[in-house]
Amino acid sequence: MSMEEQDGSKPYRVLILGAGFGGLYTGVLLSQILGKRAPNVWITVVDRQNYFLFTPMLHAVATGALEPRYVAHSIRKIFRKTRVHAHVGEVERIDLENRQVITPHRALSYDELVISLGSETNFFGNRDLERRAFTLKSLEDAVRINNHIIRQFEKAYWEEDPERKRALLTFVVVGGGPTGVELAGEIYEYAVRELLRDFGRRIDRSDIRVILLEATGRILPSLPDRLSTEAIRRLTEIGIEVRLETRLESWDGELVRFSSGESLAAGTLVWAAGVKTNPLVRELPLDKDPQGRIVVRATLEAKSMDHVWVLGDNAHSVDPFEQKPYPPTAQTAVRQARVVAHNIAARILKRPEKTFAHHHVGGFVSIGDNYALLSAKQFTLTGILGWFLWNFVYIHKLPIIRYRLFSTFGLFLKVLFERATTEIDLCSKPPSPGRSLAKDESLQNRGERQAG
Repeated sequence: MSMEEQDGSKPYRVLILGAGFGGLYTGVLLSQILGKRAPNVWITVVDRQNYFLFTPMLHAVATGALEPRYVAHSIRKIFRKTRVHAHVGEVERIDLENRQVITPHRALSYDELVISLGSETNFFGNRDLERRAFTLKSLEDAVRINNHIIRQFEKAYWEEDPERKRALLTFVVVGGGPTGVELAGEIYEYAVRELLRDFGRRIDRSDIRVILLEATGRILPSLPDRLSTEAIRRLTEIGIEVRLETRLESWDGELVRFSSGESLAAGTLVWAAGVKTNPLVRELPLDKDPQGRIVVRATLEAKSMDHVWVLGDNAHSVDPFEQKPYPPTAQTAVRQARVVAHNIAARILKRPEKTFAHHHVGGFVSIGDNYALLSAKQFTLTGILGWFLWNFVYIHKLPIIRYRLFSTFGLFLKVLFERATTEIDLCSKPPSPGRSLAKDESLQNRGERQAG
């Protein structure tokens, strides 16, 4: 039943694109602020998936520490006691002139538009790498990595050639940001502390190699130098090779080549070396920065168009304290969502709007089991205390208590029990020999058919 049928009034439509941290929180908070006021306001969140993906813990799914259900939470359950409606479908086009968003199902009209579509992996024009490399941006990516790691051990178990065995068990992670560092740590812990127990009769620890590549002179540039150095120490201590100032040239599925001319055999390469703005955002006729992010006012409304709000990875929002753009983190997106929700409600209720300005409180990075680095305003923390605080802060970001408890339970499972080492690939058949294992064609084609 439409709103017109419910009360005979013309609806005021708030359309939110993306159910990540920014979009989801905007919808929930706007519903809470409005309460029972302005009953003609219709809030809709559009996303291609019917779940909110808790991205900070994707690396745990990729390495068997958490089941997918602990990081994928139904948006309909989240919205159940709110005024927010979920529209599951791909955003095909944003028509700013006619105030419509086109999906495969219908054209959605809006009075207020919130853009929070996130980013996509940036391969910097390397088509071969884009086709072959693993990424860690989605739940499917995480499951694919997990299955592939197990499959590499299965193949290596019966491999008689020592060099070929080591190549199968060499895992290269490209990118020294939080995603790359966390994933490298988790892969090593998974391989050495878990999979080696199952495959140890024919695989030795010395056969396993995890390499972290970073093109610049340091990893974790968003953290203080001291913590960057500590991260390298920790990674090296647990057995990971860290190569700084090393650029990847190519990977053909078996051989990694560096710009220096050096090469090494590796059956796995995960690309975590950069993101770029969502292409739908880049195409919009709005003022944008060189990276394609929409320039916004202090209120987070687009500088060049009213009634269009932008946050998270899609917004070029300048920190007034540091005089530089805010980092594209979950912390930033959640804080921006509070301001966007407040300002849309203020416009509806004819109240004062507010501006977005906050001090970045710090960063967290986990490295393997029970160890994390924390950087806050006045202090730093490392080790198991940092790890517990890292998990607490991220779980606290979940919008409803039920899922906080659910994720906390998942965390305790991770601490108390062994990781899963079962290959469960319900979406695709194993790739045939000689074809890249990184992206199975049947899964990719299936996804394209569903999106279309």
